[in-house]
Amino acid sequence: MKLYVILSIILCFSCTIHAQIINNDPIIEFGPKNLKMDEPFTISVVVPDVENRPSVTFPEIAGLEKRSKSATSAINTVGGKKVVVQTISQQYFALKQGTYNIEPFFITVNGVKIKSEELTVVYSPGSVSNPDVAVQDDVTVVPESDNNGEDIFLSVGTNKKSVFMREGFALGMSLYVAENAPVQMDFYQVNTQLQAILKKLRPVGCWEENVGIEEIIKHRITIGGRKYTAYNLYQAQFFPMTLQDIVFPSVTLDMLVGGGKTGEGKVIKSFRSKAIKIVVKPLPPHPLKDQIAVGEYGLVERLSSKMVYPGESIRYLFRIEGRGNIAAIPMPEIATNSAFDFYPPDVSRVIKRSSQYVTGEKSFDYFVVPRQDGTFPLGRYFQWIYFNPRTAKYDTLISQQTLQVKGEDYKLGNISLHGSAGLYDNLERLDSSQEYFDFKQILKDVTNAVVILLLITMVWIFRK
Repeated sequence: MKLYVILSIILCFSCTIHAQIINNDPIIEFGPKNLKMDEPFTISVVVPDVENRPSVTFPEIAGLEKRSKSATSAINTVGGKKVVVQTISQQYFALKQGTYNIEPFFITVNGVKIKSEELTVVYSPGSVSNPDVAVQDDVTVVPESDNNGEDIFLSVGTNKKSVFMREGFALGMSLYVAENAPVQMDFYQVNTQLQAILKKLRPVGCWEENVGIEEIIKHRITIGGRKYTAYNLYQAQFFPMTLQDIVFPSVTLDMLVGGGKTGEGKVIKSFRSKAIKIVVKPLPPHPLKDQIAVGEYGLVERLSSKMVYPGESIRYLFRIEGRGNIAAIPMPEIATNSAFDFYPPDVSRVIKRSSQYVTGEKSFDYFVVPRQDGTFPLGRYFQWIYFNPRTAKYDTLISQQTLQVKGEDYKLGNISLHGSAGLYDNLERLDSSQEYFDFKQILKDVTNAVVILLLITMVWIFRK
């Protein structure tokens, strides 16, 4: 009987503890499984409640070739608490059409292996059928003419030769090996070498956003009619914050190289990249040119109600989304006025870093209380100026919402017909002495009390 009671207590104790634990384990997610030949199959790992970007190593899949990798971080405020979710995604492209039966595999997340389910991916001929599937190509480094024809060469390249101040550009470093090169080659102390190389390459006065490369990913590319295998060693986005040109110096990578197919007698051979220069252009004259964001942006907005009474609160969402340095997007400036009380917004952001671009969104969720009646286009109060580098012009995101604030006469008439619906209606009748109940905290306290009671009961049983 005593054993039965002890087992029951242990079971109840375990269930109680389990109810308090929030599952923050990484989750594997898959993209669409019916694809065209030029669409990527995407595997993502979602890691909740992690401030720093996790280290994720994706598997090799037979018949599929790894390509671009992206890292997305989402930061939201829920109940006054910051919630961070990291998502790391890997794209795979098919070498030929057909059905791929993928056995369960392991993905390593911060040194811990998590297992996937078995799945089937079908690739059919044709072009992209789903325009919502974003195909992100790796940074295309076009070697200089005197590199064409070489069996092996190291290249550091960018996707732009000149940028405006605070405009982003992509940087990539890759080693190119011709498929018919008559040599065998291995990487030599690559992590140590990369640390020294990146110290030279990372420019001073630039904001860096990188995907993070935990493994060297290779893919095939044709240069000057010759087929090469490109080994991606580094990819990042940079945003120049000062008005000075950026020079990426020549860097050297040592490799173990041996002649012939057997690769015997390997020696260390150095491969050197060419220095490149990025011209940084000033922004055109503007009173706010040193403060505004640079990029390609659009506006998404949402108003909780388009008709309110004076003193009734509403929520207004002003979301900026697009391509650029999302983390550095400044808050809209709202001029002081007598018509509204605007309270500091809740700020959230989502940033996706890929080999070519930094995209995402930054949201400002305002608490608004109108003071007087009238019709108010919110474009009077919510405007956000930025510089578009594609058009080389300044642009403004302006609210298109209109708020109607009804006066006391309308409110009284509406109350007589439909009853009270305002936030502050019958406020004088409320009993402010009543205690506010936090049910989540009460549930937590009760659970803790049950745990303590179970422990005391177990000790008492053992003492008997």
